Amino acid sequence: MKDLKLIDLISPSILQQFQDGFSKFTGLAALITDENGTPVTVGSGFTDFCINLTRKSEKGEKRCEECDKNGALQTLRNGKPAVYRCHAGLVDFASPIMVGGKFIGSIIGGQVRTSSIDKEAMTAIAKELDIDPEIYIAAAERTAVLSVDTVERSAEYLYEIAKILSEMAYNNYLALSQSRKLERAARSQSAYIMNMSLNMEKNVSDWMSIAKEAVSSGDRNVMESSIRELINKSSDVYSMVGDTVDYIRMAGGEVELNENVYDLKALLGQVSESVKDSLAEKNISLFISLDGSVPQYMLGDSGKIGQILNRLLIGCASYSEKTTISVDASCRNRSYASILDIEINLGEMNIPPDVLEDARYYFMNMSAGDIISGETSSDIAVPLIGLLTKQLSGSIEIGSGKKDEPFFKLSFPQLEVNN
Repeated sequence: MKDLKLIDLISPSILQQFQDGFSKFTGLAALITDENGTPVTVGSGFTDFCINLTRKSEKGEKRCEECDKNGALQTLRNGKPAVYRCHAGLVDFASPIMVGGKFIGSIIGGQVRTSSIDKEAMTAIAKELDIDPEIYIAAAERTAVLSVDTVERSAEYLYEIAKILSEMAYNNYLALSQSRKLERAARSQSAYIMNMSLNMEKNVSDWMSIAKEAVSSGDRNVMESSIRELINKSSDVYSMVGDTVDYIRMAGGEVELNENVYDLKALLGQVSESVKDSLAEKNISLFISLDGSVPQYMLGDSGKIGQILNRLLIGCASYSEKTTISVDASCRNRSYASILDIEINLGEMNIPPDVLEDARYYFMNMSAGDIISGETSSDIAVPLIGLLTKQLSGSIEIGSGKKDEPFFKLSFPQLEVNN
């Protein structure tokens, strides 16, 4: 990821369409830059003050790039949109575009004022940039004047667009970075891998089509609806890529734990959010509860636990609708660790007995060698759940409750972390 560039992951034409759409909807100037503050698009809705005067000055152009970069970094530090006054006295706002924790670019908006021009300060700036002060002040006075509330609302909207671009770039990175490995694996192993690669390429192509249609419509409601659709599609591909990456690692004999200190309540909240749309399509309600025995912080591989829960819940949702799933977490103390128990009760969900038996076999008996040799179901996520659980030294129990309602009980040894 060291040499990752924004335009390698999202084409400049798609970035330009997102940017033009934002400018059109808000009436504000917009620009997308790389990690150094250098523009990768053509400015949309730029004022004469900025494009024909400030940025035409070599010194002014450098200062603009530095402002753009610092604005996005300020957002990165504070975790919210940055509204700031640029070096030339106008109000701008910025949001970072991120991939896997790496800052790869910014989306900038603004070029407006919230107050009258300070002619004395503007004259001094003009002289520093070798621009005629009278022309510079006249151009500044033609810039739009907005209320602080309007600027802040526009900044929030820009922030949402930046998050979508970040998610799109990240998922494109995951899909594309695995493509070479997938091609090599397909030559010697299962045809499943090749199908996975084709599915990822199709999803990435679908993202591009959705983005183009949204910004071409000129309808803000259509764009917001498309943004939600992009989020849903990117979540699907993220799960697909995650399963495939685990497959590749197992094929190479790699078993890697990434232990970290985590908050189980927050983790379950993230899982709930990730499966929300899949459950809503089937009119399934999800309730999560934590027993008082669960410590606030634990040490373990929260990523794998989240992946297991995500795949289990989505898999179960395909067998029923209009029901309730409850997830109950508790802890048992053992001499060497705390045992985290997570019970998933499926209510009146009608999962066929033979499906439960297949799941029990895959969870309890499947090995990495079986997956590599192709001895799996068509859905690689099923045996992966069992293998991931074994990697965590955990267990899965499948049974029926008092009313023959099916449940899964997951158990993982974790370490309690005291504040």
